[in-house]
Amino acid sequence: MNDLLRLLPPVRRARGNRLYTADGKRFLDLWLDDGRGILGDRDRYTRTFAANASDKGLTRPYPGLYDARFIKAVIAAWPGFTAVRLFSSEERALAAAARALVSLSAPGSQPTLVDSAVKPSAQGSAAAGGATGPQKPGFIAIARPFAPIPEFCDLALPRLPCPRPFAPWCLMARDGTEAARALSAEEGDLVPAGSLVAAARGLSSLEATVSDGYGEALWARFDRRMDAWFERSGPYLFTRAIPAGYEAFFRAALEGGALLSPLPDAPSVIPPDFDDGELAKLAKSLQTIS
Repeated sequence: MNDLLRLLPPVRRARGNRLYTADGKRFLDLWLDDGRGILGDRDRYTRTFAANASDKGLTRPYPGLYDARFIKAVIAAWPGFTAVRLFSSEERALAAAARALVSLSAPGSQPTLVDSAVKPSAQGSAAAGGATGPQKPGFIAIARPFAPIPEFCDLALPRLPCPRPFAPWCLMARDGTEAARALSAEEGDLVPAGSLVAAARGLSSLEATVSDGYGEALWARFDRRMDAWFERSGPYLFTRAIPAGYEAFFRAALEGGALLSPLPDAPSVIPPDFDDGELAKLAKSLQTIS
């Protein structure tokens, strides 16, 4: 990931879903930090809540009032996943998942992350793979807003709409499953309340973002310019076949004023705000490698 990201000029400022670099260029951010910036300009409310919590001194991992509020926001965003545990890092969350696998009769198994955003042309095979035989306890979904969690995943690691410096880590399990019982046996970690406040605000902002017009009509408008190069599932973009290879495609997108996902297998994201001029510039650049 870092090798491709280093192709981007040094970023001086980020505002909404646009990046401003030290050499005076502007880029449309279609990576959005792997979806953490999906709120676009509404991300500022999340940062404000984090700053206010910091002013209250809520920067240390003490028990407090905010754990339950955050968990309620997670369950509202992903109904059906009612067992939630908080962790201080992704490594801690995945370690808890590995312990849960042991109790699910999968000793020695390691968690395998499965993205809930799936390339449309691969959705049929992905569904078939998950439907064969009993549930596969080794699969853990990366749960993204606007993307259904695969039925064969009873454990999920949410990708929260919250800036990375503030976002807590949590693991959640499908209600009424063995995974939920195993996760409920975990104590989890204490997490600074400031992170919980910021992430809960980010989750509550998703509904407002939809009210602002972030939905199928906007995503289809993106398609009209970019369908030749991307498959789309909801707001998530997957590159079509690229004879020149992904690095060349990534470089061409930068030349066209857009930052894509630096990982070829991870989706790019349609931002809440873009204009046709930006897409026309991107399309012109991508045509050079088609």
